Amino acid sequence: EMSLNQDTPIPNVDNELKSWLVVAGASLIMAMTFGMINTYGIYQTYYETRYPHIDSTTLGIIGALQAALTYLVAVPSAVIMHYTGPQLLIFTGGLISCLSFMFLSISNSPWQLFIIQGLMFGIGSGLMYIQATYVTLQYFSKKKALATGLMTAGSSCAGVYWPIGVRNLISKVGFAWANRIVGFLYIPMFLSATYLLKPRFPPAPRKPGQNILRINFKVLKDWRFELVNLGNFFALLGLFPGLFYIDLFCERLSISPTIKEYNVTILNASSLFGRIIPGLVGDRFGRMNTLIPCLIVAGVTPMAIWIPARSNGAVLAFTIVWGFSSGVLISLFPAIIGEICPAKDMSSYLAILFGTSSVAALVGPIIGGVFVPKGNVEGVDGF
Repeated sequence: EMSLNQDTPIPNVDNELKSWLVVAGASLIMAMTFGMINTYGIYQTYYETRYPHIDSTTLGIIGALQAALTYLVAVPSAVIMHYTGPQLLIFTGGLISCLSFMFLSISNSPWQLFIIQGLMFGIGSGLMYIQATYVTLQYFSKKKALATGLMTAGSSCAGVYWPIGVRNLISKVGFAWANRIVGFLYIPMFLSATYLLKPRFPPAPRKPGQNILRINFKVLKDWRFELVNLGNFFALLGLFPGLFYIDLFCERLSISPTIKEYNVTILNASSLFGRIIPGLVGDRFGRMNTLIPCLIVAGVTPMAIWIPARSNGAVLAFTIVWGFSSGVLISLFPAIIGEICPAKDMSSYLAILFGTSSVAALVGPIIGGVFVPKGNVEGVDGF
């Protein structure tokens, strides 16, 4: 049976049906993890009204915990995966995430939100997330960027329907039943993902003298990986504040009710194209060549458009341009890791990448929340 630690060439199965079914399963995981995390801006706005005595920074920690734990838990998840395989972890993570929404529906105090929506959901999300990337990269060689682009597009698609669904459900059936309905929707999603994400290779046996973590820390000597890891850290540092606070920003400006209500949806819809199109371009002209200009645009756009934005057109332009350019961050970084790392060390590279990402995901929204003005549009440039 073929194993990841073999030096023989690995057959190309890019175009086989089973490979694209894996991508479909991985996209479901992305919808349940970062698709929902990208929707936290809706919850943030709701909590600002429900708990007016709590500042934006404190409430933002809930969303930051979700994102940070999704990355951080991916590290031990990568270790456990060597012993259990990915499918058991996907099932367990999906079940924990589902239950978090059920418990969230009966929560009635802020500290419960931190435990349930922040910690519990983050742990469940983290158990699933690395499995999606790890298994998908096993099936692709020439089309890695396209595959990861389609995989991460699952979170962008979810970022279109989750905000609309959650906002409308809260207004029509209340906060409790809105979360129960989301929890019920998670059941077929994580069961389907568990079935579809069958690993192509069995876990490599533990070598004599290998540490119990099964993480090859020698990958830290790879300067190419270190540069990618550092770039990913700074990119994520600025990603989540925008996702979490754009809805609150629009809420405090006198702009069109349509843009105010659907800004998160528009941003994620734009991000959908920002994950697929650069993936196609990256496979043809180079993934790093595609990533760098998109990172520049994602960094310049908040300063050039968001800071002076006071009109419908300016806010809409920001959500579209920044949504597209920032979408590349989630799709191309894993593809580049798959390009530069040996298949046998892929889990080690991903574990270290996601461990570093967890720090940026936690710190970014907290820093961003410090600059959010309280209750008015004065000093709104703080966003």
